[in-house]
Amino acid sequence: MKKFIFSIISFVTFTGYVFSQITEENKYVKTWKVANKFGAVDTIPVDTAHRNFQQTHAVERFSIANAFNGNLGSPLQSKIYFDRPAAQEFIFGEAYVPYIKTIDNNVFYNTKTPFSSLRYLTGGTNYREEDQIGFLFTANANKKLNFGTTLDYIYARGEYQNQAVKRFEGSLFGSYDGRRYSAKGVIAYNSLNHFENGGIQDPLYILNPPFGYTTATIPVNLSDGVQNTFKQFQFFYNHSYSLGFERDVKQKNDSIIKEFVPVTRFTHTIQLDDNQRRYLENSVDKNFYRNTYYVQDETRDTVRFQRVSNMFAVSLAEEFNKWMQFGLSAYAENEVEKYYLMKDNSLQNRLRSNTKIGGILSKERGQAFTYKVNAEITLLGPKIGDFLLDADFAGNFRLWKDTISLRAKGFMRLDEPSYLFQHYESNHFKWENNFVKTLRTHVGGTFAVPTRNFSLDVAVENVTGKLYFDSLALPRQFEGNVQIVSANLKQDFYFGKFALENNVVYQLSSNQSVLPLPALALYHNFYFHDKWFNVLSAQFGVDVRYHTAYYAPAYMPATGQFYAQDKMKIGNYPEMSVYANLHLKRTRFFIKYYHVNELFMNGLYYSMPGYPINPALLKLGLTWNFYD
Repeated sequence: MKKFIFSIISFVTFTGYVFSQITEENKYVKTWKVANKFGAVDTIPVDTAHRNFQQTHAVERFSIANAFNGNLGSPLQSKIYFDRPAAQEFIFGEAYVPYIKTIDNNVFYNTKTPFSSLRYLTGGTNYREEDQIGFLFTANANKKLNFGTTLDYIYARGEYQNQAVKRFEGSLFGSYDGRRYSAKGVIAYNSLNHFENGGIQDPLYILNPPFGYTTATIPVNLSDGVQNTFKQFQFFYNHSYSLGFERDVKQKNDSIIKEFVPVTRFTHTIQLDDNQRRYLENSVDKNFYRNTYYVQDETRDTVRFQRVSNMFAVSLAEEFNKWMQFGLSAYAENEVEKYYLMKDNSLQNRLRSNTKIGGILSKERGQAFTYKVNAEITLLGPKIGDFLLDADFAGNFRLWKDTISLRAKGFMRLDEPSYLFQHYESNHFKWENNFVKTLRTHVGGTFAVPTRNFSLDVAVENVTGKLYFDSLALPRQFEGNVQIVSANLKQDFYFGKFALENNVVYQLSSNQSVLPLPALALYHNFYFHDKWFNVLSAQFGVDVRYHTAYYAPAYMPATGQFYAQDKMKIGNYPEMSVYANLHLKRTRFFIKYYHVNELFMNGLYYSMPGYPINPALLKLGLTWNFYD
């Protein structure tokens, strides 16, 4: 530990000297994400925040309350309903969303000089550490063309038996922003392999551990060699060509320049997704599972899903003349899906195709008032009749010295259940269902005062024909309605160099058997922040996460799904951590003692039935950015 602390001090001193030589001109980096299927740009800030770098792990950034297996990279589900990602056709990939690279979370860049970033995170006890190494490189060939790559690797052995995780993510991305032609592309590959232990055998090992037991020796339900493998490949390419005219624009120095005004844009987007999941057992466990359908020495359950979609759109730009103050788009999309499923202990495939059309009416320029209304319907294929009506309205106005931000949003959608909810066969699970379409109606709004660090998001949703996994871990459909009411409050207070950040979520489910949710979830972060020697940003604090007790869903290893249970309540236990963050020029470093209250507090610190979070342990992290 002494050598480590000395190395950190030397490293920070050296980088402080080196980076003090870098000029402000080399800082120029712009970042954005793709906001919709048309390839629209959504500008985001560069990830160089001076505060709260200790929350850089995927689990902590995903939501303030999560159910997971306890180890970084393990299957995860948010306990906050409206933080959960949209339902996917490949249902076996939903638990891995926080760890995988896709077009939805890919960041595009535009930079004056080559930009690269290194990241290293570690933590845990000896020989059971969780390590994560990340790398980013991006550069502009000219003002219009950018390209880059990312690599990210996780190896986390885990504090408990048989829960090791290996995850690799790699991507290539690029963008071209020309006068008439623009394009964006991503190639992403994700591979995640994790062992399954089925949870620990008895909660007494957490509440009152016998003498001599450590986390690594607590008995678990599944033996070594049981594992899940998830792989995903995605190719995305969006390009458009604009027709328009040139107009004269007067500059401040009275000079005149020509500006191109796009009038009509033709867009094409192609996306290829290839998802595969395998469940492996070296020897078939007939005690843990209620059913075993195949009599064989080992299990190699496989399911694969491929999809190719093509979308063509025509858009009329908003505000290109005085008669039309809105944008209008029309599009048609075709998707071809192929499923590879086990049937009678052999792999078979099924091909399906769907075609839908849609239109968007929008006004997205300006700050006073913006809106977007989207409507689409599926006309051909097994999903015929699916529809979506989506609306989003936003506005800002001044009230005395404050800026008030208001936003209203809502949607109504009818969706055919995933083919994998209807048909599936494996060594331990089989089902053939005839579920009807699910109807969701959502209304919500946000009231925010950015100058007061305040926001309140309120939402109500009704789901008819809710799909879920029952207490036998089998898919079911609830024929009635399930309502969800949620209020998400964020309020931060600043007292000189001290700060208190607060996030309180209240949510109510009308049917806890079908959709169990904790009534209250809290996150609080109290810290001291200052800048030393005019170059070193320092933050020292403590944060805590907590949610009320409820019958949290259990986890089924053979399908990777979270399912309803009514035997054990989870919650009423805080997770507290103390930390220090240092930010010097292009270098960020944190040291964190995770779950520190385990040292002095007794309680059942389960994330979900059978799966405790890690005990108190030390975590470290470092990022280093280069602008040349």
